[in-house]
Amino acid sequence: MKKIGLKIIGTLIIISITINVFSMMSFASEKSELNKKIKETKESLNEVNSQKEESQNKVDDLKSQIAEYEKEINSLKDEIEQKQKEIKEMQEKLDKLEKERQEKQDLLDQRLITMYENGETTYLDVLLSSADITDFISKYYMVETVTEADKELIEGLEADKKEIEETKNKLNASLDEVEKKKEEQESIQTKLNKAKNKEEAKVESLTEESHDLEEDIEAYEKKMKELDAKEKAQEEALKHKIEEAEKNHGSNSGSSGSSSSGGSVSSKGFIRPVTSGRITATMYYSSGKYHGAVDFGVSTGTPVYAAADGIVVTSTWGGSDSYGYYIKIKHYNGLYTLYAHGSSLVAKVGQEVNQGDLIMYSGNTGNSTGPHLHFEVRKSPGGYSNRVNPLNYLP
Repeated sequence: MKKIGLKIIGTLIIISITINVFSMMSFASEKSELNKKIKETKESLNEVNSQKEESQNKVDDLKSQIAEYEKEINSLKDEIEQKQKEIKEMQEKLDKLEKERQEKQDLLDQRLITMYENGETTYLDVLLSSADITDFISKYYMVETVTEADKELIEGLEADKKEIEETKNKLNASLDEVEKKKEEQESIQTKLNKAKNKEEAKVESLTEESHDLEEDIEAYEKKMKELDAKEKAQEEALKHKIEEAEKNHGSNSGSSGSSSSGGSVSSKGFIRPVTSGRITATMYYSSGKYHGAVDFGVSTGTPVYAAADGIVVTSTWGGSDSYGYYIKIKHYNGLYTLYAHGSSLVAKVGQEVNQGDLIMYSGNTGNSTGPHLHFEVRKSPGGYSNRVNPLNYLP
């Protein structure tokens, strides 16, 4: 009884010191939530960056198209300028020919008018001034030849003028066609510029969104590092506490092994974690599939007790595809026990528990086909691969 009293006093002292020095807590839930946020944010960032890359490719493609149209438009501008120059030259030629034709026409008209006004007297004068018939004929044909030459010259000028006029008309028609094509190209270029500006605005918006997501990820990862540091500190504190508790427990060994729950104690020092319910599964299911635990068929809300003295090293949510709510206890004999699929948790991480203390209530959380308690016994260091048959330790 004296040893039991010393054990209780030692335990109370350690608990008191622990409460004053640090508060143990589980970071699993918060880290899980942070990891989820980081994963989702990175997925969003990848999606935004993908959209940004797609929009940037569109911008680059539009810029390339705009450059091609710009090149084509500049070429058309050069062509228009050249045609306008040629038209101007044609007009200058036409003006020159028209002037020359008009001069010739005026000269011929004047001659004809003079001849008309003088009538036959002019021809008669020419004939009478002739020395003989031969001279007469020669002078007659000379007058006719000069008149015909003037007429032919004027007709030639008219023909040249007509040809130049036709060339000018063709150039004007071609100019109209080129200017129309230039307007069409400029219209397309305007539309492409609008599309480019729209995509550039989208790229800018996505870039801002990307930066925001990167900042979120940075903040989450910073928080994760802080949690890791705190968790490491808590783990060190828990490790120290376990060492102190084991040392204190060793100095007060010799307990009678009675439990506060009133359950019977096995020769290995363990009690059943529940006071009711039959065993529904052992290390292997009836199908032969490995189970690695003992299942107790109890209803949701059934009290679950510590199988032996120890310190709670895990008290958390294991996930909907795993243990659900579960607790893991490190015992002073080097073994670990794990209690899974609880409906609610009672014991906290770092808490020292005595054999038979209430630690949680059974349930149907996690990967469970019905209400029950999943109970494991593990050897040090307490990992998943270190599971042993709980029936070897239960009464």
